[in-house]
Amino acid sequence: MPRPKMTPAQLEATREQILDTTLAILQESGPEAITSRAIAERMGVAHMSLYTYFENQAAILRALSQREMTKWQAQQQVFAQRAATEDITSVVEGLLRLVITFACENPNLYRVAWVMPEVGGETPAESRQRMQATVGQLATLLQKGMESGVFEPRNPFLAAGTVLAMVNAPFIFFYSGKMVDPALRDQMVDEMLSAALGYLKK
Repeated sequence: MPRPKMTPAQLEATREQILDTTLAILQESGPEAITSRAIAERMGVAHMSLYTYFENQAAILRALSQREMTKWQAQQQVFAQRAATEDITSVVEGLLRLVITFACENPNLYRVAWVMPEVGGETPAESRQRMQATVGQLATLLQKGMESGVFEPRNPFLAAGTVLAMVNAPFIFFYSGKMVDPALRDQMVDEMLSAALGYLKK
């Protein structure tokens, strides 16, 4: 007897289950542990069944990256809304601390997003587009601060890229293996955050 056809809602639910399982493996064991067999084994299904929902393993990783990026952009939008009524320096600092918290609490997801995006199935063009979107959202906040006289006037996109580079540098060093002491990393993060805020202020 043929298998009953799944509804669009059932298809989407199964796709989300596959992505959730992939994310769990990523968070627990790193990107190197993600294979179609590992995902299927965790779900208790045949690994070939995954290809009913995704073309291949790269498509699973790409969909996961896109989903998590959408979540990240939604979090950034909260800060854009706060900027309408709150102190802009506090809002920008809050956004930078969000980046820091994400990097500390999601090391393997951070590695895929910032250190080795090709593992997540991104093309170089997609990686640049994602980076430009992240920098652009911060640049909008910085421009508001510049227009209100709180931040030093300069190219807001350049300023946003500079600030993000400063805050992310310790994590990129650490997660790429160029730094091994987490205490030193955290000390550098504090120094870089302070330096970034000092760079912005007028």
